[in-house]
Amino acid sequence: MKPLEGLKVIELANFVAGPTCARALANWGAEVIKVESLAGDPLRRIGINTKMPTFQEENPNFDLANIGKKAIALNLKTVGGMAIFEKLLETSDVFITNNRTQSLEKMGLNYEQLQEKYPQLIFAQVLGYGEKGPLKDKPGYDFTAYYARGGLLGTLYEKGTSPLNPVPGFGDNQVAMSLVGGILAALYKRNNTGFGDKVTVSLYHSALFAMSTAVTSLQYGFTFPISRKEVGNPFLNTYRTKDDRWLQLAAPEYERLFQGMMQAVGREDLISIEKYCKFNSISENTTEIIEIIEAQIAKKTADEWMAIFEKFDIPCEKALLWDEILNDEQAWENGFLHEMHYKTGNAGTLVDLPVKFASLGKVEHQRGPLIGENTVQILKNLGYSEDEISKMTEAREIV
Repeated sequence: MKPLEGLKVIELANFVAGPTCARALANWGAEVIKVESLAGDPLRRIGINTKMPTFQEENPNFDLANIGKKAIALNLKTVGGMAIFEKLLETSDVFITNNRTQSLEKMGLNYEQLQEKYPQLIFAQVLGYGEKGPLKDKPGYDFTAYYARGGLLGTLYEKGTSPLNPVPGFGDNQVAMSLVGGILAALYKRNNTGFGDKVTVSLYHSALFAMSTAVTSLQYGFTFPISRKEVGNPFLNTYRTKDDRWLQLAAPEYERLFQGMMQAVGREDLISIEKYCKFNSISENTTEIIEIIEAQIAKKTADEWMAIFEKFDIPCEKALLWDEILNDEQAWENGFLHEMHYKTGNAGTLVDLPVKFASLGKVEHQRGPLIGENTVQILKNLGYSEDEISKMTEAREIV
């Protein structure tokens, strides 16, 4: 039995964050009905931005956020379309949306309006910038609300160069899993009280939370962007190898690991030198010790260094490229990646959800639903006749 079997979820969301949250609930056993406009979620069309196919039969960008759902296409600007939506909400446990609050209010679907009708309903909303403040009604995307306003774009790059290149969905996926956690907590509360709750997660706040160490440490003089030649701890740094690969060291306890590090890089002669071996002394010598390590690392390949650092029990990882990740045994053995087979005859590798359940075993992944693929069956389950469905189709209330 899947952990969320019996849970009913209505999703009125597009792009990535809201749908990915609903995808997690669907994969864990919930019945998720994705409600789209007659034109469909724009996510169906934007995979082309990252060179992915956007065919009806093969749409991996859409699948990443929509595996395991049913789909119904409704024109919520019509009386008939809204009546169907209300019927869906009547028997649902969770309503997930990333529509802005202004839009929801116009449709009669904001939290206060729904709470009065369906007090048991969990209302879960993705926001750009939060519920209050001057930006509460501004549209939010992960490139803008998360990367840019959240401080990643302006800080996480090598000093003197250009900002990093944002990866689509990076912030959205973090928001999605945070919203999952909030929904499950609200369901636990409902089991005890009988009443639903409002759960919100914003892109802006999620970025601040992800950067909380940096935001707090800034007040004490730890500023970004910085050069890798100026980092506070030379053992928390990147180094280029002989074969032009990058290694990331992660040894926060500088003094404890100094001797082992110097032995690993072949500079035992520095072990007892005060200005290098004591953390309080390196602030004036950071660049010097970094350049010493840098010169040594440049003498061997990344794989050679990985073996050496493993021998000395020094945390280190090679900076993998995405094509290497697609063939990484560690990812495949743990089910972090899975294949999706399409009717086109192609097979693509998709990334699975980051949470695993012992009881689930191997999960069989189905593609995301087509636009309105399940409309007729969902309406029949709600009690609509074939004649009524036919008339609504002709009136463009449904697809």
